[in-house]
Formats: sequence, C-alpha cells, structure tokens
Amino acid sequence: MMIFSSKAQETKLEYFISEAKMNFPVLKENYNLQKIGEIQNNIIIAQNKAFQINATSEVQVAPYFNNNGRFIDVTTTPSPRAYGYDVGITNGGLYFAQLNVNKNLFNQKMVDNLLFQNKVQNNTLSLSAEDIEHNLVKNITDAYIMAYQLQLQKNFTIEILTDLDNRLKVVELLVKRAVLMESDYLLLQLDIDSKKLELQQIGTNLKTAIDQLYSLSGIPLAKTDSLSVPNILTAAEPETNFYQRKFQSDSLQVQADRNVFENQYKPQLSLYGNTGLNAVELTNIDRRVGLSAGLRLIVPIYDGKQRKYNAQLSELKKENLEFYKENAAIQLENNLKSIEAQLSALEENMQAIEEQLQKQQNVLEIYKGKLVQGQVSIVDYLNVIQTYKLNVQTKLQMQTNRLLLQSQYNFINW
Repeated sequence: MMIFSSKAQETKLEYFISEAKMNFPVLKENYNLQKIGEIQNNIIIAQNKAFQINATSEVQVAPYFNNNGRFIDVTTTPSPRAYGYDVGITNGGLYFAQLNVNKNLFNQKMVDNLLFQNKVQNNTLSLSAEDIEHNLVKNITDAYIMAYQLQLQKNFTIEILTDLDNRLKVVELLVKRAVLMESDYLLLQLDIDSKKLELQQIGTNLKTAIDQLYSLSGIPLAKTDSLSVPNILTAAEPETNFYQRKFQSDSLQVQADRNVFENQYKPQLSLYGNTGLNAVELTNIDRRVGLSAGLRLIVPIYDGKQRKYNAQLSELKKENLEFYKENAAIQLENNLKSIEAQLSALEENMQAIEEQLQKQQNVLEIYKGKLVQGQVSIVDYLNVIQTYKLNVQTKLQMQTNRLLLQSQYNFINW
C-alpha cells in the first residue's frame, strides 16, 4: 500500500510484503501444484472406480505354401505337404474388432488409501507454501530494515552538514574579524566536503538497497522518496508450531505410503466383457458377431516377505522423524531464549547510549556558543562533532539490531 503526503511519498514494509506474496513465482507454482493435487483425486477415482472402455481390432493372416497345388493359400485345412504354421496355433488367421469393458469391484479401501496419500501430499504442498512465504517475509523485512538504516544515516548526515554549513558562515565572519585563522575556515570546509562525499555514498547505497527491495518483491522499479518506520510487532505465541505440523504431516505421509504399498496384498476382483467380431476365417464372417463376459480374481499369496520389510522401513522412518522433532523443540526454545536475552541487553545499552547522547548534545551546544566567540578551535569543535556522530551511528546500529532481532524472533517463533 502506498502512503502519500504533501511533502514526500513514503513506502511501507507491508506494501513490499503483499506485492511479493502475489508476485513470487515459487509461490505461484506451489499453488498450481496444489490445484494439480486436487485434480489428481478425480484421476484416482476414474482409474479405479469408473468403467474402462476401449476398442481393439486386429487382422492376422497365416498362409500356407504349396497347398494342394496352390503356391499360396489361406485355409484351416492344409494338406500334410503344405508349408506354414501349425493350424492348431493360427487357425489360418484372425479377424476381430471388439469393444472391451473392465470394471474393478469392491476396491473402495484401496481407493481410500490412494486418496488419503494424495491428500497428505497436498497438505505437504500447503505447508511448503507457508514455509516459502514465511522465508520470503523474513528476507524482505530484513532487506527493508537495512535500507531504513541507510535512510536514517542519510538524514543524520544531512543534519550534520546543515549545521556545519551554518558554522562555516560564522567561522567566515570570525576569520574576517581576525578572531580565527584562515586555516580554521579551510579545515572546516574540508570536513564539510568529506561529509558531502560520505552523503553521496550513503545515497547510492540507499538507492541500491531500495532497488533490491523492489526486485525481491517482483515489482518494477519506481521512485521512492522515503521508507516509513518499519512496524514489527512481536508475533503471538502459535497454538501449534510449524515444526510440529511438519512432523505430523511427514508421519502421515509415511503411513499413507505404507497403506498404498499394501494395496497390492488385498484380493482384487474385476469384471470384464467384450462384444464385436471374432473369427479365424473369412467364411461366414458376418455371423461371427457375439459377446463374452467374466470375473477375474487375483489373490496375493507370497512375495518374499516384502510386506514385512516395508513395515519395518516405515517404523524406522517414523523413528527418524521423532529424532528431528525432539531436536527442533530444543533448538526453538534455546534460540528464543537467546534472542530474548539479546533484546534485553540491547534495551539497556540503548538507554545508556541515549543518556550519553543527551550529554554530548549539551556539550555540543556549549561548543557552538564558544565557537561563535572564538573561544575554541575548529579542531576541538570537529572532534566533539565526530564523537557525537559515532555515538549516533552506534545508536542507529542498535536500533537496526533490535529490529533485526524482532524479525528473527518472529521468524523462529511460528
């Protein structure tokens, strides 16, 4: 979402995040894969529950040579001296065109296992989409924080330059009055030029950082006057952590794969039938039209204990998942405690640096007054400004670290 004001156009973190979710190709692909998974349900039902109908036809001729004085002859009664395949095998030929129908019976349990496996796979895709989106939000948030830090540095440097330009005018008057030497004026001018170069570099880095934000979000580059303050709130404690939901999904996947593997050990009954033309000779072929039907039963008996071995593999896979689940729980607790401790220490340090900056501002104001009266040298004044600048940059870095830690806390605690 873009926020407009009369002074400048501000872009919010939420804008980049929402655009990235809509534009990220990996997420789009994942959503399509989920749709494919839904279609796969229909395919499973069609393959296992619906009638399978097809048409087949074949014309096969098995002629005899030197049959009763004929060089080549197609017959079902060849002479003993004729050359050709045994008539008991070929009947002289084959002419058929049939419509075939097949239907699996009493296989609902097998179909349920296949549908359950597909459902678990779709759930895995959904979890994968959540994980991709979560990482995407983290990457954009961190990139936004780093760009925002550069913006703060730029604004602070502009403030310092503005103040130094004002001081330069005062020093110019004092030099004219012979209160300060011309070298003081040149020294201050050199410091201003140096900070202008520094400001130019910060501006370049800021533009690069903002351009990266647009690229990460899949947005064409656009003019951005400023970034708004990132509002990163501590995420609420989730009812179920992602690693727990991932463990549950992976466990179900192991069980679903086992169930589908064991489908082959269930008795399979199917109905089949066909109708059409089926003949071995052309004589009276118009009367060789009929139909046939039957039942086919397949009962597995022995496969070398594959079922037992597959069950053992499934149990070992579940055991491995338990190992990772226990480790993930410990890692989560330790990481959250570590970040909480870092945030607490950072808050104390920020309070201390704030108090120190307040004192330095007072000192700086005193030096400004003395500089006007020519009571302090430019070197001393610039040293005070440099110390103040370093502490402000330390404060900005602390603010950035706090935002990054809050982002990391939300990234882990889900």
